[in-house]
Amino acid sequence: MADQLAGQWYADATGLGPLLPDDRVETTLRTIHARNVRGFAGGRMGAVNGTRPDGSIDGSSEQSAEVWVGTSYALAAFMIGRGLLDEGWETARGVAAVTYERGLWFRTPEAYDRDGNFRASIYLRPLAIWAIEEALRRRPATR
Repeated sequence: MADQLAGQWYADATGLGPLLPDDRVETTLRTIHARNVRGFAGGRMGAVNGTRPDGSIDGSSEQSAEVWVGTSYALAAFMIGRGLLDEGWETARGVAAVTYERGLWFRTPEAYDRDGNFRASIYLRPLAIWAIEEALRRRPATR
C-alpha cells in the first residue's frame, strides 16, 4: 500500500521521532516507489494505492487501483523529508501532471485511475501538497 508508513510520516512531521528503524523505512519507501510509482504508468501518474507481491496493480477493489492525490503528495513529502529527493519529486510530478495538465486545477479530485477516470472533485486531502514545503523546511541545509 502506498500509505503503509503514514504513521511514521506523521511522527516525522510532528517531531515525535522514529517509530520504526530508519533502514526499514528507507527500504519500504524505495519499494513503494519502485512498485507503486514507477510500476504504475511508467511513474507518470503518482502512486497507485495497491500492488500485489508480483508487482501487478491490485484490481480487487476500485480504491486499490486508484491514485489518491493527497496520499501521493503525502508520500512524496515523506520521501523528500527522508532524503529520497528524486523519488519524492517523481511521485509529486506525476500527480501534478495528471491534475494540472488535464485541466483539473480548481476541481482537484480525490482519486483517479490509469484510464483518466476521476472522482470526488474539489477534494481537500490534496492540500497535502503543502507538506512538501514543510519537508523541505525541515531538511538540513546542504551546501
